[in-house]
Amino acid sequence: MQAIESFEVPTPPKVNYINAQYGLKSWLLTRDHKRIALLYLGSITFFFFIGGIYAMMIRLELLTPQGDLLQSTTYNKVFTQHGIIMIFFFLIPSIPATLGNFLLPMMIGAKDLAFPRINLLSWYIYLAGALVTIYALLAGGVDTGWTFYTPFSTTFSNSYVVATGLGIFINGFSSILTGLNFIVTIHTMRAPGMTWFRMPLFLWSMYATSLIMILGTPVIAITILLLAFERVARVGIFDPALGGDPILFQHLFWFYSHPAVYIMVLPGMGVISELIANFSRKNIFGYSFVAFSSLAIAVFGFLVWGHHLFVTPQSVYAGMIFVSEFRRSHSVGNQGVQLDCDALQVVDLLRHTNALRARIHRAVYYRRHDRTVSRVARC
Repeated sequence: MQAIESFEVPTPPKVNYINAQYGLKSWLLTRDHKRIALLYLGSITFFFFIGGIYAMMIRLELLTPQGDLLQSTTYNKVFTQHGIIMIFFFLIPSIPATLGNFLLPMMIGAKDLAFPRINLLSWYIYLAGALVTIYALLAGGVDTGWTFYTPFSTTFSNSYVVATGLGIFINGFSSILTGLNFIVTIHTMRAPGMTWFRMPLFLWSMYATSLIMILGTPVIAITILLLAFERVARVGIFDPALGGDPILFQHLFWFYSHPAVYIMVLPGMGVISELIANFSRKNIFGYSFVAFSSLAIAVFGFLVWGHHLFVTPQSVYAGMIFVSEFRRSHSVGNQGVQLDCDALQVVDLLRHTNALRARIHRAVYYRRHDRTVSRVARC
């Protein structure tokens, strides 16, 4: 009698976000937050390599004192384009747009973000801003530095300042929509029983980051728009020759650009908190303090932009306030960061200011006088 051969019926592959649909159209029109995170990841990685190529050109040029590889004008353009791409198109969207998009709904027990279509729209806006910026860089580049300091960027530069500013302006809407989506999702779509103080610390860091993206990005967008308007219409906003104030531009620019540092840092701190808790198999000590420190960093980040202006003719009293706020904000959350070289420079600058030095001498004199009187009284 012939034996019957047995065989296993192949089980169909499990459906996931990769194989749920196939084809380019399914990716370009997807509303799945995980697929959108991968779209962001691919785009950001592309710009990382572009910025890296510019960085290698800079390092090769700096091997020797002479301009062997790049002329001075070309070097300024390469340096500026490296900063613009790495800051606005890699560092700022890197973690929020990738890990935030991918993990945030799953960590709060939601199927997707609150606005899936807006999430996809933010990626397309990011691409639109990137394409405009790439056009400006390929057409002739920009040589103002990534900070676009005036009046050089509004009057003296002959490069594509307006086109580059337009690309950054468009890209800002992507950050605003992403931050808005995250905040609404955390507020309204948490799973039953997940209270605020049961959320993972990564979500607290993403919440704080989203606040910065919503509150700070409109400021830099309007600042760049005013810069382009002054350059085109010759209206005195920042150019002192037209009655403007170049220090005003620096205040507006760094009001966003200093908190933008925490857009890069806060999500990374949230990731580290989750990794430590997971691999040590212990809860994070001082959970509420760590959560509130993320929010405090986001808030204080908007109060300390003045330390980027210590070498400018801002008032001595403003410098003193920004020094104290800088020290306070950099000690939030047990960070323990000491004054950096900027703060040390302003302390030295204030120490040599005549008016402040006179006040210090008077204070020391009266303090010594009071001590002498107290000693005579004791005798």
